Amino acid sequence: MEGSVANGVSAPLPGRCAFYVAKKKRYCKMIVGSGKTFCGEHANAGEESEKKRIPCPLDPKHTVFEDHLAKHLKKCNSKEKPKPIYYVKDINAGSANEDEPIEEVIVLLMRACESRFHGFN
Repeated sequence: MEGSVANGVSAPLPGRCAFYVAKKKRYCKMIVGSGKTFCGEHANAGEESEKKRIPCPLDPKHTVFEDHLAKHLKKCNSKEKPKPIYYVKDINAGSANEDEPIEEVIVLLMRACESRFHGFN
């Protein structure tokens, strides 16, 4: 490794997290708090802290302090958002019965149209 070059690969960038991400073969690029070495995600990587971080139950790609879990679950971006009132599940999915030939569907639609608009000639 090169000596004092801080390029994010051989050494962490100034003001950035000092956690080495082996999968990406570089240092974490998250900004750290003043006087800290690691970002919030890797805060307990360097030394044992009194707070324990656990994976978020909604999205395990990020972690949260165990004692802040209830507050986090209320504002987590990974929680399921309510569907709009106009949303209908599988509206364009096609026929529920895939064995039904398209010709039969067309005949049924034509019959429905004829009966609905019978007197409008």
